[in-house]
Amino acid sequence: MTTQTKTNWSVIGMLVAWALTLATFVWNTAVKDANYSARIDNIEEEIKELDSRLDTAESFRMEIRADLAEIKTDLLWIRKSLDEQRRP
Repeated sequence: MTTQTKTNWSVIGMLVAWALTLATFVWNTAVKDANYSARIDNIEEEIKELDSRLDTAESFRMEIRADLAEIKTDLLWIRKSLDEQRRP
């Protein structure tokens, strides 16, 4: 083997090593991006579920408020009726 042939194999080896290093960096970046995308999708899904639960809680709160107003009206009417019955 001549010096020229050894040099060519060394250059080819270095180029292959650099190509593998570059491919590894690209692969790691793609995996990290995929992980972040999956995490963001999960967070968005959780936010939608929480928003739905918040809407349900809000409608339930409004329903309770209406029921309490109705009870208050009934109590005022009962108090008024009792007051009228006590007065001769």
